[in-house]
Amino acid sequence: MLPVVLGTFIVSHLWRRSGVLTDNEITELRYGGRPAAGLRLFRALYFGVLRNAIVIGWVNLAMVKVLSLALGLDESQSIFVLAGLFALTVGYTLLAGLMGVVLTDFLQFSLALLGGVALAVFAVHDLGGLGSLLDSLSDRRDLLSIVPSPEHREAFWAFLAYVFVKSWSSGNTEGNGYVAQRVLATRSERDARLASLWYAIAHFALRPWPWIAVGLVAVVQYPGLEDPEAGYVMVMLEVLPNGLRGLLLAAMLAAFMSTIDTQLNWGASYLTHDVYARFIDPGASDRRLVTVGRLSIVLLAAIGTLATLGMDSVAGAWKLLATISAGTGLILLLRWLWWRINAWSEITVMTASLVGANLVDVYTTIAFPFSLLVVVSFSLPIAFAVTFLTAPEDPAVLRRFYERVRPSGAWAPVARDIGLPNRPLGLRPWLDVAAATAGIYAAIAGTGWLLFGDIAIGLAAWVAAGGLLWLAVRGAVAPTN
Repeated sequence: MLPVVLGTFIVSHLWRRSGVLTDNEITELRYGGRPAAGLRLFRALYFGVLRNAIVIGWVNLAMVKVLSLALGLDESQSIFVLAGLFALTVGYTLLAGLMGVVLTDFLQFSLALLGGVALAVFAVHDLGGLGSLLDSLSDRRDLLSIVPSPEHREAFWAFLAYVFVKSWSSGNTEGNGYVAQRVLATRSERDARLASLWYAIAHFALRPWPWIAVGLVAVVQYPGLEDPEAGYVMVMLEVLPNGLRGLLLAAMLAAFMSTIDTQLNWGASYLTHDVYARFIDPGASDRRLVTVGRLSIVLLAAIGTLATLGMDSVAGAWKLLATISAGTGLILLLRWLWWRINAWSEITVMTASLVGANLVDVYTTIAFPFSLLVVVSFSLPIAFAVTFLTAPEDPAVLRRFYERVRPSGAWAPVARDIGLPNRPLGLRPWLDVAAATAGIYAAIAGTGWLLFGDIAIGLAAWVAAGGLLWLAVRGAVAPTN
């Protein structure tokens, strides 16, 4: 959650000012020369193809499991049905463009959220209500803790690793990728910040508890389940009547299609704009670029399908992504805040994270998320060392970036060179980050306390969440430097 909130208040308005078409294009606005061009190409392939394929692969894998259980199909039959759904998604992504994808995503998100809430209500009711659920978990009270108890050492330290390492180290601290793609398409800096803040609230405060409730029911109903990722669908099949079962399956299909169309559209924008138009045919016509974009969607769909065949766990794929990018998040955020970050900083941190993740995997038995700390401790010192051992970016490149984007932070030498006042970041954005983060956490915890019968503390948490999020909205609509 913290990366999205950081992106909202520290970077989203800067994305909007940059005027770039894809977030990867910022590479050659912020840096110059061959290192910048090489980094742009590397990032387009690394994020647009490699990371994209892993995400598409785990989404496909999840849907194969859903289809196998919900329709009683074997794996090969599920893959055949999935291929049809995938082709349908690819088809409308080819025709729709970004605005079409955004509109369908909104409808599909709404359907998926309603379906998730309906399943949670039926699942808890089938078990006899929240009281019965809590009684059934009386010997597993650790599952009901908003924050793990220090008595459960592994869970407690894993929680701390997520909060204090994963939150800032892996990837999206600047709101890049498909989040930046949507932010770049907004009408104004104000809309960019509000859209990013709404994403943080909807994704982290509204969506989780229906899933958590069904997960707890699955723990009670199917103890010792060999494949825990199947529990959600098994609860759906057991508790829902036929009509609603079909509706929820449709909601799952909507969630699947929404994720796939987002990944395909975003990845294709990289291959079209940051690879083809930049390096292969800079003078390509709009008609040619549309054709290349459509072919890129088909290519990414094929690569994502191949990635699916090599996966056996959704959680495993997600952990892999987090580990191979551990450390990159800080450098990506600092490139907006500190003039001294250069192209070699990014190249180094991405390479070192990949190498570090593989070293940890091959030569140690350190499990995720503790592996993140090791990879971060390996990648960041190397990245900062390379930053100071290599020359700063060309002053003309830094001036161009500063004049267009007007970033705040440690830009005094560049501002002085131009004859403009430096814009210190100040305390206000960090207070907005703190208010939004605390407000979302309060909403998550408050919902849990209300569900588990702690009415007074749950209501107090929601009152606090309302006040904190109101302050965050005020910060989002306030004028920026």
